[in-house]
Amino acid sequence: MISLALTAKVSAACWSERLGYPCCSYSTEVLERDSDGSWSIENGNWCGIDYNSVNSNCWSSKLGYPCCKSTTTVVETDQDGAWGIENNDWCGI
Repeated sequence: MISLALTAKVSAACWSERLGYPCCSYSTEVLERDSDGSWSIENGNWCGIDYNSVNSNCWSSKLGYPCCKSTTTVVETDQDGAWGIENNDWCGI
């Protein structure tokens, strides 16, 4: 019963998964918008932008860099993710 509740909560966290697409892990650049939501591309595949989870799951903090607060412009992309600049310092997008 508990695992069923946890599965439902995880599935509900990303709207695009019910359509067969993953949620974007770092992309916030909107390339397409439809009645379901905003879409971007990561690793050559469409993904749904869930603004709540993109910032709450910021990968760069574990590398010692803050998450970008307002910047969505990607300056550099590497194996870790997309990087922007705020306050003259790198931040994870």
